[in-house]
Amino acid sequence: MKRNKIIILTLIILVFVVGGLVYNYTFNTKHRNISVEEATVSMSAENLYNHFYNNEKLATTKYLDKVIEIEGKITSVENNEIILNDKIQVSFNIDKMPKVAEQILLTIKGRCVGYDELLEVVKIDQATVINKQN
Repeated sequence: MKRNKIIILTLIILVFVVGGLVYNYTFNTKHRNISVEEATVSMSAENLYNHFYNNEKLATTKYLDKVIEIEGKITSVENNEIILNDKIQVSFNIDKMPKVAEQILLTIKGRCVGYDELLEVVKIDQATVINKQN
């Protein structure tokens, strides 16, 4: 009987400890603000795509989850995304989507999410416009 009480008490303590850790991890993590971070690298959309196309593993090591600055021509505009040079898929936050049109030269800053082998595009999210040229 005493052994059962010890086991139950241990389980209750374990549940509280695990619950506290999960709560702390979920609600107390600081979220990155990509728009105020400095870009670690700046390059053309074509260059970034070629890095991933030629050596995806190395490019992933170098650029994944890094803030990068990309310049390219807009080839497609959809909802809160644009495509640069048919190779870079750029996602904006809904409230930060710039008013742009196709064939405009654009420089953006965002977080590199990786390479989508199926669509053959490099994905950038949390992007902001640095420079827009007609």
